[in-house]
Amino acid sequence: MFSRRTPTQKEMELFGELIREARKGWKLTQEDLAELMGCSLRWISRIERGKSSPNWRDTICLMEILGLSLEEVVKKVELNVPVLTRRE
Repeated sequence: MFSRRTPTQKEMELFGELIREARKGWKLTQEDLAELMGCSLRWISRIERGKSSPNWRDTICLMEILGLSLEEVVKKVELNVPVLTRRE
């Protein structure tokens, strides 16, 4: 049976660091990112500080805006995600 899993504090902090680094890499301010996301500056700040965890839609939107791949996020946030090999 599937059980709902919430991110750990460490995962939230690592994700926030990744978002901050990517945002700065694009030379965006938190205000710029909030405008692109259609959200509040406070919410972006909370994500970057590991105080808030975005839902999956917002996570995908952040990844798209900041040019982050799923593989990069999984690796940098140290998520333990099983990866199946391709069948050929």
